[in-house]
Amino acid sequence: MSFLQHPAFQSLVLPLLLATASMVLLRLAGTRWTALGAALGLVIALTVWPGFDWPASSRAQTLPWIALAGLLAAALAIGLNAPGTKALTRGAGLLATALVTVLAVALAVWAALGGSLLLAQLALMVGSVAGVAGLWAWRSATITPAALAPLVLAGLVIAFAQGSLALSSPEAAGDAAERDDPYYTPQWK
Repeated sequence: MSFLQHPAFQSLVLPLLLATASMVLLRLAGTRWTALGAALGLVIALTVWPGFDWPASSRAQTLPWIALAGLLAAALAIGLNAPGTKALTRGAGLLATALVTVLAVALAVWAALGGSLLLAQLALMVGSVAGVAGLWAWRSATITPAALAPLVLAGLVIAFAQGSLALSSPEAAGDAAERDDPYYTPQWK
């Protein structure tokens, strides 16, 4: 397995690098657009892995489409100066991004312990880009609620997918491998 295909690279390093690069590039368009860098980094990372498949038949295949829709809605809101596009103060931005980061990491732990390493990786991707947004909020206080909405939406989709796995009955545990995403199913349980 090459380093580029390693799950740690795909779920931690790649989203972190793409979100940082996106924020730096979007800074050229103006400070109000910079806040979308984390969500753009997540969408690009999801494009690389697991990719945009249509029709989206599994949980992993729906997440990139949800993140893309959230990014487009946030960009439209920022472009139209809709409510929720005013930059948060430094303290509020740090608190919001720290909360999203901690919740995404907790979601990754829940997914890993619940048996879906794929959902755990996807949740770590959200946590990684939220951490970059937190660093950016600490540095320049340009985080807006609209820019964090795609990250929260992606986290909710992952939580719903993990919750649907957790609600399955114990006697149906043998069928959980068939309901999980076809990419891989952990064999350690």
